[in-house]
Amino acid sequence: MMQPISRRDLIAREQAATGHLTAGQPHPDSVPPGAPSGAGHPGVAAAADPWSSPAPAAGPAGAGPFESDAEQRRRRLRSRPGEPWLVRTARAAKGLVSSDDYPQRLVAATAGAQAAVSTGRRIAVIGSRGGAGKTTTAALLASLYAAARQDTIAAVDLAPAGGTLSLRLGVPDAPAIDEAAAVLQQVPAASAEDLRRQLAAAGANLWVAGERELGGHAGGAALSAAGQSISRYCPVAVYDCATGPGENPDTNWAIGAAQLAVLVAPASVAGVQDVRRTAAAWAATPELAGTGLLAVLTQTDADAPLDPMSEAKALARDGLTVLPLGYDRHLASGVEFEPGLMSRAVRLQAAELASTALALAMEHTGR
Repeated sequence: MMQPISRRDLIAREQAATGHLTAGQPHPDSVPPGAPSGAGHPGVAAAADPWSSPAPAAGPAGAGPFESDAEQRRRRLRSRPGEPWLVRTARAAKGLVSSDDYPQRLVAATAGAQAAVSTGRRIAVIGSRGGAGKTTTAALLASLYAAARQDTIAAVDLAPAGGTLSLRLGVPDAPAIDEAAAVLQQVPAASAEDLRRQLAAAGANLWVAGERELGGHAGGAALSAAGQSISRYCPVAVYDCATGPGENPDTNWAIGAAQLAVLVAPASVAGVQDVRRTAAAWAATPELAGTGLLAVLTQTDADAPLDPMSEAKALARDGLTVLPLGYDRHLASGVEFEPGLMSRAVRLQAAELASTALALAMEHTGR
């Protein structure tokens, strides 16, 4: 007679099947710091699930006497899994009697994010309208590149004010890019350490410029100086721009300096129209010929009437490059996230997005 299986055993078997290990537990395919990188390319990790062992979330690990109300909310929200317990348990039980190819699919989807980069690639993430998931997409890209690669990745908040990129990446007090730009315009970074001192570290190889204040923004010349130092020491840099392409001077600078723009739009009637309209304007603007455009249709509501995958396929049939990003309860929390808690479907979509974005960025030269 088959012995009953405890909930703990089911969860442990699910984690083993998906490659999600507990924090601090080494992954069998992981590459230790300083070990030779994959395929002989510096900065490229061996082919493995980069999110197999998520780093501990920033902030207090548990309730304590000095934990504020805001910190308690953040702790509760960042621990909410992307899938209900019943779904995860049922999948773990199914794994007892059948094989699961998901880990192999995730590794294959991530491979493109580990490609060798010869010169710095800049990716500008723009939103078609508020609430589309622009910052979440930028944070996902930066997080996955940092996890998949051994070289340093930069994530820069270019929203005029109130940006949450650094919060999503677990370093809410990261200095603004304007502070770094003021220094780097006068004295360019002569080493990676010089640059690191101007930014905040969100892990071993992810450097972040955080929320900006209204007024006193660095101009295009200062941003260009900072961008040059960042690209010199960070092979991949992700810029989280203001909502609305072409409406903000800093966003215009980022698009002009980037090899790829990622347009994030909701999977709605208006969002699909945004993608078509922006793609048409992009193709008609000679100055943007060197900058690629990748659209992402997001599902920001679990009960949204339109399916982002179906809408993305319809746009792709018209020759547009569009990828879907479905709804995820963990990402919808709005605070720092742990990829291991995301739903399996969205983890796979995020990996495919990161690989496609880097490949397109490498195909284009920028201005």
